[in-house]
Amino acid sequence: MSLKEYTRKRHFHRTPEPAGKKAAKEGRSFVVQKHDATHLHYDFRLELEGVLKSWAVPKGPSLDPTVKRLAMHVEDHPVDYGSFEGVIPEGEYGGGTVMLWDRGQWDPVGNPHEDYRSGRLKFILHGKKLHGRWMLIRTGDRAENARDKRQWLLFKERDEEAASADDGDVLEEMPLSVSTGRSMDEIAEDRDWVWGAKAQSNGKHKPSRPRRSRAVKLPQVSSKSRPTSKASAIAYDEKKEQFAGVRLTHPHKILYPEQGFTKLDLARYYSAVAEWMLPHIANRPLVLVRCPEGRAKACFYQKHPAAGTPDTIRQIRVREEKKTEPYAVVDNVAGLISLAQIGALEVHAWGSRADKLEQPDRLIFDLDPDTSVAWKVVVQSARQVRQFLQELGLESFVKTTGGKGLHLVAPIERRHNWDEAKAFCKSVADLIVQADPLHYTTNMSKAARPGKIFIDYLRNGRGATAIVPYSTRARPGATVSAPLTWSELSLRTSSDRFTIENMPRRLASLKNDPWEGIASLRQSLAAPMRKMLTLSET
Repeated sequence: MSLKEYTRKRHFHRTPEPAGKKAAKEGRSFVVQKHDATHLHYDFRLELEGVLKSWAVPKGPSLDPTVKRLAMHVEDHPVDYGSFEGVIPEGEYGGGTVMLWDRGQWDPVGNPHEDYRSGRLKFILHGKKLHGRWMLIRTGDRAENARDKRQWLLFKERDEEAASADDGDVLEEMPLSVSTGRSMDEIAEDRDWVWGAKAQSNGKHKPSRPRRSRAVKLPQVSSKSRPTSKASAIAYDEKKEQFAGVRLTHPHKILYPEQGFTKLDLARYYSAVAEWMLPHIANRPLVLVRCPEGRAKACFYQKHPAAGTPDTIRQIRVREEKKTEPYAVVDNVAGLISLAQIGALEVHAWGSRADKLEQPDRLIFDLDPDTSVAWKVVVQSARQVRQFLQELGLESFVKTTGGKGLHLVAPIERRHNWDEAKAFCKSVADLIVQADPLHYTTNMSKAARPGKIFIDYLRNGRGATAIVPYSTRARPGATVSAPLTWSELSLRTSSDRFTIENMPRRLASLKNDPWEGIASLRQSLAAPMRKMLTLSET
């Protein structure tokens, strides 16, 4: 429980590592940091008794239950260390590159204090990469020297999150930072993240102050990206209260308190992903989730633009039951930045475009799993639904929701009305439930959904909306909805993996758009509807 050893080894006027102190209130965070010091290894840390209990794992964690990895117990670290990523200067203790490889929460199985002292600690991880049941066992109790007494073994228990080593190595398949999406080389090369007392500058040593900005790292422009991102570190004009020529007041207002992300960070994110996001929202009526004071405070759905909505957000009139009402439409980067200005943390869109509002051009199958459903089952279900749609003659595209589920999106010709589209989607969902009632339901009642995946076909009705690709979510972690290729969808890709920090870098690294071809694919519903009618009658 003491941080004396941690403090003794470090010179905090030279190293970026936090001095920290014992946390007043105990939490249950965990972090895995990839550390290229004298030897490359992974530091596995569990928050317990106000500190991060820490083990150095030379070969890193494995998802294979038959693989037991040596874990050397090292000094306790402050909880603040769980957010550290950067470069420890050469010559300092642990000098080298540190990456936030994984992080999340953990739940003990049993009494964690007694189990830790007895050397047999069982727990469940809820990370971006590591999930399920794990175990740490102390093996050095009978050792003669103090070093060997620190030996433990870290290994995965057998559950639905386990995977054979023959199926791949999670360390190789998911090598990037969960915080910034950077590789070890990119972290090492980024001089802004070297927090030493001195930094190289033009071949000479010049004093430099540590920089602790949490601003989102925008991607470098890549000629291989499709489309090409033109975002760069655009400066905020304090005098004019403008960002990229758009009015942005109170730029340092915190919108995501857990990460410290501000309104300006959100504007930078939307600027970075604009060319990818706009094709999916342009000319569509939008419904917003606004959190003017930040995610942790009062948020509300806004269906109709209020007085004072920026002019950069276009408005159209839409017929409703008794009258016509205004809806917001965003067609350009200025409109996206204005969404940040009004604190819109979620963007939901209709499945039709304003020029032909009554004929949808996208069908959405929302797979919303109960919290007890393993991610492996969600992935398998998405593939099964895709296969069924293919048998009907429809190709679909997949994206994460930024929550816990997946959306399958099928583009269609604009020939059918809302009632026809919704009836077709309902018949598809009903047939899937009929074939496998143990795993699926179309009953939106929470009481009917334990252990099942809710197939939400209701998003295909007139006026219904769905979270748009690349939109942020008003959730812890600053997650975003991420389009994927079908080959990317795997046990390693959780629905909340992508954030406003790592999404821009992901896009800059892509050679092709994950949803390449969706804009030109126009599928008729006539034949699929006839097939569904035949299947429903058998």
